[in-house]
Amino acid sequence: MRIIAGTDIDWAAQLRRFRRLRTIKQAALAEMLGVDQATVSRWEGGRQVPDLGIQRRLRALMQGAGSRDEVMVVHWIAAAVGDTLLIDAARIARAASAEFCHRHGVPTAAIAGRAAAPLFSEEMETLWWQVVERGFFEGEIASATVVSRQHLLSGEQRDIPGRTLWTPIHLSSGEVLQRIDSAMLEEADFAAAREANGGALRVTTVDALAL
Repeated sequence: MRIIAGTDIDWAAQLRRFRRLRTIKQAALAEMLGVDQATVSRWEGGRQVPDLGIQRRLRALMQGAGSRDEVMVVHWIAAAVGDTLLIDAARIARAASAEFCHRHGVPTAAIAGRAAAPLFSEEMETLWWQVVERGFFEGEIASATVVSRQHLLSGEQRDIPGRTLWTPIHLSSGEVLQRIDSAMLEEADFAAAREANGGALRVTTVDALAL
């Protein structure tokens, strides 16, 4: 099982993500950092780790690029008209729509920093880890559609049938957040929705989109 949280940084993955989001070629990043393109290639291939001085410069680049991104993403989620939640890789809520907060019985002002794991039913927990292992936070997955049961975050109701769309939100800082859009289903419609989805989980990879 992949460990998401921690203090160690996977520089290979972070650099690839940063360049993809900023549309920067290896040679351009190398010039920004005062190294050659081959060095950047070795970092991204995991054959070499940037020294501490370069790491500090990379953090400054990524954090400087990402702060405005996160403010905007949080705003978009909070302003969403549907049942929408934004969480980080440790499944801590960053923001939620008014509809999500109302349905789950959680005050809007209390959503940020709240653990979202109680939302996941046992099956959803298993599906979430499957998606993580397939590279959700590494840029391999464009979206995952889940037809399963979930719990209210307040704990008042459990095993509610629903359809949920999980999409990664890539910040320029290199951090990846998860957007969760949900629609509840009638019990009578649950089996048909699951069959139409091809099962509990349907994953669309970035490669499948032929970007």
